[in-house]
Amino acid sequence: MNLMIFLDRSRRADQYPWLEWKVRLFVMGSVLAVGGMVMEEGWIIILAIVVLVAGFCLRFLPGGRGVREEEDDPWAEPQE
Repeated sequence: MNLMIFLDRSRRADQYPWLEWKVRLFVMGSVLAVGGMVMEEGWIIILAIVVLVAGFCLRFLPGGRGVREEEDDPWAEPQE
């Protein structure tokens, strides 16, 4: 099965308004998860899961799919 059909190559990083926060939350969640495993503290691992789920939920905010309908693409070819 070819998984390339699920990738959207038309989306650019500058069109994704929540990208920075998503990366921050996933980095913070992964650091908390590893730290919780090293220290063997269950509550830190639960906190890491909450942070990771918050990062995932950013996808469902307006503009979370990388599409801005109110702006024109400056790289698009002019319409005749």
